Amino acid sequence: MTTDLFFTLQLLDCFPDLLLTADISHYLVGREFAWPVDEANHAMIHRILDHSWGIHGRIASREQVQISLGFPQHRGWVELFMGWWEYAIRSWRKRAKPDAVLTFLCELGPAPYAITGPDGHELSDRWADALVMKDMIQALWQRIADEDAR
Repeated sequence: MTTDLFFTLQLLDCFPDLLLTADISHYLVGREFAWPVDEANHAMIHRILDHSWGIHGRIASREQVQISLGFPQHRGWVELFMGWWEYAIRSWRKRAKPDAVLTFLCELGPAPYAITGPDGHELSDRWADALVMKDMIQALWQRIADEDAR
């Protein structure tokens, strides 16, 4: 129900206290955001993130809902999502109570989500990608926590 960006924004108009799990990869693919992502699209994603109390960790391009973190051609998309997740974490920390827990789920599924070759095998190691993503998010969280502690 919330995989469509415009519909989800309409839901927020009707229910401004709605708590979401941010699965923003769907929005990027569904709307086929142009590269670089413009400010209007950033603003819509930020609005979603400002209502999010959990995050599904998956990096998309405008054509693919799950891309490999390690492929050089995906670097810009990885940086884009890391920026959005940083925004999400900062937004959540401002809204959450001190003892609250933010869930970040490395949601990297197998085929048909993962890109496969002609043999049907995945082109990247999704488990390795999930571990890299976990480390990236833990480092991001720690950097934000350290900044907030100053």
